[in-house]
Amino acid sequence: MKQRRSLEVFKKPLIILIFILLIAGGFFFWYEYRPSMIRSRCSIEAEKMANKDEYVYEIIYRHCLRSHGIEYSEQKE
Repeated sequence: MKQRRSLEVFKKPLIILIFILLIAGGFFFWYEYRPSMIRSRCSIEAEKMANKDEYVYEIIYRHCLRSHGIEYSEQKE
């Protein structure tokens, strides 16, 4: 009987913790992992099609990003 009560006490916080971890994992995937994978895929695709022409590379790269739903913004140093 005592074991059952102790399990019930930990059941609700465990469910809340799992829910929070799933939400955090979803946010990480959507805002960090997915965009980085799209950027690397677009970079590889643009390098293949550009034939070492930087201007063509930029056009293809930006188009690829936009087609996947990512806005291109230059990183300022």
